[in-house]
Amino acid sequence: MRKPPAVVINMIDLNTWNLTIPEQVPARTIETRLVKADYRSPYFYRSGTTLLFWAPVTGTSTSNSPYPRSELRETFADGKQRNWLYKEGNHRLAASLAVTQVPSSGKIVIGQVHSKDNPTPYIKLQYQLVQGVGYVNLELRRKPGDIKSPVVMTYRSMPLNTRFNYAIDISRKGDLKVSIDGLTYTDKIDPAWASKRFYFKAGVYTLDNQGPPSEGGRAVFHQLRATHVK
Repeated sequence: MRKPPAVVINMIDLNTWNLTIPEQVPARTIETRLVKADYRSPYFYRSGTTLLFWAPVTGTSTSNSPYPRSELRETFADGKQRNWLYKEGNHRLAASLAVTQVPSSGKIVIGQVHSKDNPTPYIKLQYQLVQGVGYVNLELRRKPGDIKSPVVMTYRSMPLNTRFNYAIDISRKGDLKVSIDGLTYTDKIDPAWASKRFYFKAGVYTLDNQGPPSEGGRAVFHQLRATHVK
């Protein structure tokens, strides 16, 4: 039997994130100053010590994707977008969450390492429900120009409404470590990424855009933190 993650009462710090929500065309970005001032909408709100994300399949999308999202993107405290080279320090995105709903495709993205200098992300953490069985997949794009980002690790048997942890660690030496509830993947970042500026994203990116307004992706984040140590 899986042991549940340790429960830590800790308010998620929203001082260094902006937010994309699936309304307006293209999708609306909520500035950092509003997010940290307790911004609330049907797509995103704080409930006690948790954050709730909802992205219906009928929601609008960003200009570079056909799918809706309710997703945080890291910034500086003044709202300026934060973009970093991995050689500048040690970088970490860590979260504790439960996926509570998926669309008919069964797929949502719950965490990303994206790049300001590349149209496609380096890492995607995807939750997938297949015939009632939940999986958390690590998709990794080996080089910036690769068309596909194959699954390199899968945590199997992660039911809906089950709380779990993930962490993505990238070192200044180009070491990559991804952990999903204790299952760990390690690798070296291809040098082709060295000149690409990364940023973290987390929330719900619904990989579906067909169906009624009640269909979509939903998750509850109990903990979320992005850190950079020089």
